[in-house]
Amino acid sequence: MCGINGFLSLSESPVSQAALHIDAMNRRLAHRGPDDSGHWSDASGKIFLGHRRLSILDLSPLGHQPMISGKGNTIVFNGEIYNFRELKERFFSGRSFQSTSDTEILLLLYEKFGTDCLKHLNGMFAFAIWDREKQELFVARDRAGKKPFYFTSQNGVFAFSSELKALLELPWVKKETDPESLYHFLTYNLLPPPFTMFRGISKMHPAHFMRVNKSGIQEYRKYWEVEYEDLSQNSEAQLQEKLLNGLQSAVDYRMVSDVPVGAFLSGGVDSSAIVAMMVKNAGYPVKTYSIGFEGQPDFDELRFASQIARQFDTDHHEKIVRPSDIVDFLPAVVDVFDEPLADATCIPVYFLSRKARENGTIVVLTGDGSDELFAGYRSWQRYIKLYPKYHSYLKLPRFVRKLAASAVGELNEISPASEILHRAALNQEFFWGGAKSFKESTKRQFLNPEFNAVTKDLNSYSVIKEFKDQFNLIPKSARKFTDTDWMCYLGYKFNVPNYYLHRMDRLGMAHSIEIRCPFLDSNFVNLALSVDGLWKTKGGEPKYILKKSLEGMLPAEILYRKKMGFCVPLKEWAGDLMLDYIDSNLSEFCQDNPQFNYNELKKQVQRLHSGDTQVTNRLWTIYFLMTWFKKWMN
Repeated sequence: MCGINGFLSLSESPVSQAALHIDAMNRRLAHRGPDDSGHWSDASGKIFLGHRRLSILDLSPLGHQPMISGKGNTIVFNGEIYNFRELKERFFSGRSFQSTSDTEILLLLYEKFGTDCLKHLNGMFAFAIWDREKQELFVARDRAGKKPFYFTSQNGVFAFSSELKALLELPWVKKETDPESLYHFLTYNLLPPPFTMFRGISKMHPAHFMRVNKSGIQEYRKYWEVEYEDLSQNSEAQLQEKLLNGLQSAVDYRMVSDVPVGAFLSGGVDSSAIVAMMVKNAGYPVKTYSIGFEGQPDFDELRFASQIARQFDTDHHEKIVRPSDIVDFLPAVVDVFDEPLADATCIPVYFLSRKARENGTIVVLTGDGSDELFAGYRSWQRYIKLYPKYHSYLKLPRFVRKLAASAVGELNEISPASEILHRAALNQEFFWGGAKSFKESTKRQFLNPEFNAVTKDLNSYSVIKEFKDQFNLIPKSARKFTDTDWMCYLGYKFNVPNYYLHRMDRLGMAHSIEIRCPFLDSNFVNLALSVDGLWKTKGGEPKYILKKSLEGMLPAEILYRKKMGFCVPLKEWAGDLMLDYIDSNLSEFCQDNPQFNYNELKKQVQRLHSGDTQVTNRLWTIYFLMTWFKKWMN
């Protein structure tokens, strides 16, 4: 787990003061790799690669990066290749190696297979390889999107990094707001690829690779898509067995490390299952970490986590968060997220990551991804129940749908009926995943006329439509696919990489720890998404088939209790503080960022003051947006 940087001149001239720039980028990513630092350039001075190292595999200096092969090819690599020992034995048996690291095997795989090396990898990764013979960069990002990769072509230079803040160290990289990114962020509170909020800087899509030479980007292509398997002939018992074996295999792969591996344990189904499977083959007491909130029993799951810790005899640690902790954390959140993510649940992850590092644990496993793969959110049940009505409305003439949507919207724009009718009237998909912030009409009200004119052709549904089009193109088995299948696909493709994985990478790396997610193993993802959606919500029980498969491992009170998730008492502890900040800085914010209409945004704030529960979630969004712009744009 590391941080990578680099740049390539797109002209005949080398980059001026290149060594100073690559060092500055490395220093900016010191939190991602406190154990070692290095940079490399070729004789021409046109290509520079930089690296910060967090030592997980091969702790010796032999694992130093940038790493150069015998053929003169050079790699910088962020992540882990979990099956590297199998690949080493399969393809390179009998030869000598300069290290015991997965980095060396990855570089050799590229030299053997070229871009097809990606077919053999089981892991999380973002890497760049300079091919000396081709005079070309080959870069790639893992299937789930666990490891970040940002790139830009400005001032005749192609540059890349693990984090935006390192790219902003380059004096020629501009800090300008990208209108389309801002527009979509106000709906989703996150940014899917290629958006980053910075004009001219892009985020690489998961499961894509790129080839770059002195003429610029030559190829940018997807190398993997979900592979649906026909499981229609499998009984419930057979499906349970496959899921159990598949998850155990994914956990075992993620135990590959030269340092002990711990886990974040909430006491819910997913993290409890991961811990149960970890202890089988760990060979040492697994350290587990849980969080609670002082005097807030409605947000506290410690007793469930303690129950699992006792059952599996883990070395258990708890962090009790107090109001002062959150108050101290609020100003720091935008330092972590150079790419904006308005997500209040980042708070417990931040403190858990810090607790783990303080206890010497630098690799942890989590249960992230399960809810998306198995329809685990009770809020999703609402969509599943309402989808038949949505499909019925779609059959009506469009002018009838528009009239009905208009009439219902005047009565209650946030009602389920209004949502169904409005999306059906516009021929939009009903389920949008994580669209929890501002609707299109609301955004238009507090964005100024000039910005609205620039973005007049935008609609944030375009983000969802792109995923829907991909889903429709995937070859599927003979069984009929349900709306639940679509929801799980969108959850994996949209929410998982841009919400959970982005959150985990930044917050883990802020404390120099590596976070691994077994549920997102690509083989397990193929299996989980291939399971008929009807099995995932049978009897109205979220994650039905997964829970049934775990009944022999976890107690019923863990499997079937009400899901809490990573909730935080943010409004109770810091609501007044955030409102005070908004009140004191809103005028200055709108002056510095004229995209926003002060008078209309003030109305949103007044609704927050009134305690309107319909807009409570917007408190964090507005606060985060204001502090983020002040830190990174102004």
